[in-house]
Amino acid sequence: MNLLVFSAHSADFCSRAGGVIAKHAQRGDKVRVVSLSYGERSESGGLYGNGQDYSLQEIRDIRHAEATQAAEILGAEIRFLDWGDLSFEYSIENVHKLAQEVRDFRPDQVLTHHGPDPVSIDHDTTWHLTMRATQVAGAPGIELRGAPTRRPEVLLYEATVPLTEVEGFNPDVYVDITDVWDTKLAALRAFGKAQGFLEPWYTDVAKRRAFQAQRLCRNSGIVYAEAFGRATPWVGAYLPESLS
Repeated sequence: MNLLVFSAHSADFCSRAGGVIAKHAQRGDKVRVVSLSYGERSESGGLYGNGQDYSLQEIRDIRHAEATQAAEILGAEIRFLDWGDLSFEYSIENVHKLAQEVRDFRPDQVLTHHGPDPVSIDHDTTWHLTMRATQVAGAPGIELRGAPTRRPEVLLYEATVPLTEVEGFNPDVYVDITDVWDTKLAALRAFGKAQGFLEPWYTDVAKRRAFQAQRLCRNSGIVYAEAFGRATPWVGAYLPESLS
């Protein structure tokens, strides 16, 4: 299976879906992350202030190194588009760029941000771009490299913590990541210089999602979990079977 992840900023893929990425990579699936920006302006608070005087390019370089290390820990490859956070827009040109990523990688599933997102402009734009790109990649008349792709299933990951309810995030897929939690934790720590809060924040989130998952499937062995929302309904020959 090929799993493609579109991440608005350089740490989003890890904080929201690092456990799922690690599980699929360890299973032998191919995982690629595409980071649209480094989050150098709005998501690098640890690199500003306290007498530090980094240039914007130096911050980009630090974020590049952090995300590269995190992706390596999780077992994924990563590509950086460097569109600049708070700067990239929804446009047909950018849709085609992401559609080309879809055609090149030919994913079975795509992970991206929940939307619409009234809190984060970049998350919202990434969601819009991804949803259109997965459709465009399958259109035979679009002038892109490679053959059209079958439209992959899109799953939407955790909205902006702690404002998930404000954003209307209502998960209907929970994944037990207890067995790869140490791997996700190590990857989160790679971002400690720029975003040291990620480790405690997303540890709490993983525990809360695990508690919900326990109640849903009566499996007390789930200690850490990640939650996602389906972008399209499930279709199958039979009703989905319980995994508990």
